[in-house]
Amino acid sequence: MADQSESSRESAEGVDYARELKKALEDDQFFLVYQPEIDLHSNAFVGVEALIRWRHPKRGVLSPDAFVPELESSGLILAVGRWALATACAQGAEWHDKGFRFTVSVNISALQFAWSGFVKEVEEVITTSRFPAGLLVLEFAQDTLSGDVTDRLTGLTQLGVRLAIDDFEPGQSLLSDLENLPITVLKLDRHFVATLSDSPEGTELVHSLVDLAKKSQLQIVASGIEDAEQRQRLQLEDVGVGQGFLFSKPHEAADIDRYLEDFSIFSGKPL
Repeated sequence: MADQSESSRESAEGVDYARELKKALEDDQFFLVYQPEIDLHSNAFVGVEALIRWRHPKRGVLSPDAFVPELESSGLILAVGRWALATACAQGAEWHDKGFRFTVSVNISALQFAWSGFVKEVEEVITTSRFPAGLLVLEFAQDTLSGDVTDRLTGLTQLGVRLAIDDFEPGQSLLSDLENLPITVLKLDRHFVATLSDSPEGTELVHSLVDLAKKSQLQIVASGIEDAEQRQRLQLEDVGVGQGFLFSKPHEAADIDRYLEDFSIFSGKPL
């Protein structure tokens, strides 16, 4: 057990970090990168996932694992999540105005989803940004959707947005648990995808999942594809869409712009 001085120091460090995060939002230190999603069969560029980064003035660029837990514990995730959603939709609207029709996926935290004004907030962001609601995908962890959430999800689908379960792992997560929810996309967990080449059981689970998804009109997206063998296995099981370093790492919007300008007909060629 930590002594009183250690506890006081840890508490002070937490307060300082929360203060840093608040200043980061005020000073525009947060930014988004976008990872392409590719149709595994046609190689078409079909979407991007927006991912947050923190350009820390002393520590450099930080990934979400380094600061999102503190955003959540401090409650700042509501303000930062609102900023991320608005920024992603505004960027999506820019691409749409240039003639590019693809989805933009945004991760939503449990605290955001639990907030009573969340559905209204999404509606306001869509209206302000003019981004077509049908191209916005909101991603949730499965445990975020436990309990009585049907009304809130229905409110989101009535806006026209698509809803996705992130980090879905067949065998541990049951599709039957989701059958009463208006979910349209399942994103396979990257760690599960990484084990496919070594796991006949995993391949069989994907096969069963795809069969069930077709009956339920769900789209399957595979995350974390890193090599051609993983892609081939997923293609054989008729998984439709994938993302991962095999295709591209996440890029800032300007780099995605250059890519789209160079390939007006989407080729799926790695960035």
